[in-house]
Amino acid sequence: MAKKFLGIDIGGSYIKFVDSEGKKFKEKNPYDYEKIVELIDRFSQDYDSVGIAVAGFVNFDGFIYESPNIKSLNEKKIEVRGKPYFVANDATLACVGEVFFGAGRKWKKKGIVLCLTLGTGLGGGAVIDGKPLFGTLGIAMEVGHIQISDDTKRVCVCGRVGCSEEFVSSRAIERFFFEITSEKTTSDKIIEFANKGNANALEALKKFSFYVARVIQNLAHIFNPDAVIISGGIISHFEGVIDMIKDEARKIVIKPIFDSMELLPAELGEFSGAFGGLKMAQIIYRKTSQKNYIVR
Repeated sequence: MAKKFLGIDIGGSYIKFVDSEGKKFKEKNPYDYEKIVELIDRFSQDYDSVGIAVAGFVNFDGFIYESPNIKSLNEKKIEVRGKPYFVANDATLACVGEVFFGAGRKWKKKGIVLCLTLGTGLGGGAVIDGKPLFGTLGIAMEVGHIQISDDTKRVCVCGRVGCSEEFVSSRAIERFFFEITSEKTTSDKIIEFANKGNANALEALKKFSFYVARVIQNLAHIFNPDAVIISGGIISHFEGVIDMIKDEARKIVIKPIFDSMELLPAELGEFSGAFGGLKMAQIIYRKTSQKNYIVR
């Protein structure tokens, strides 16, 4: 009988699932640790191994030091009883998903691919020559919590001042729009306005794109990547933002570095992290059937 594998992505708004038979679905995140574990256990029952992406600072044992956007996961452990499993940061696994199943497939054996996930927060991941960059503990590429401002009014949900996530996230778009219009509304509404050509919404997204480009500049100048893949609901619902980001990045990234890299939208949409979890589930099943397998 063919083996079945499951990828799970515990995101800031939804928990997404994708399996090796092509089934995809999502559940609203209950924001409660016990309920999240219950969901994982329930949906994992019929699978031979599971890979789990988590929004937060998570180590190889599934221990979450901090999840800035899902506070109930702080200092908790995610695990799956009775079968091989692997847990890692959601943006890192989103990059794995895009490299093996999505926009980065041509670099899955050789190349440097970076991913940015733009949504409730800002995540980052890297895959180099087909191998995820996890770091010593599994907490590499936390680009959302790199300081880019000294403005003490810009306190991130992680408690630090001036994190890039305060300028590259759905709440940042809402703040930019408010600064322009003095109107409070949701990022979904702002994107809806932008699709209708609203000048204020487009200005807010242009400012957002400027800061995305700043993040890309810093990463590109370190990694000189083959590609930067950008995912998240903002990209999915307003395609024009990719061109905005490219225009801003072109101005500030070293020219030969910019010219040699591709800046692409994700192909897997909101399921990038779950697809990355699926890939890790397939890998760990081949490696062990007894415990969480550490891939470095």
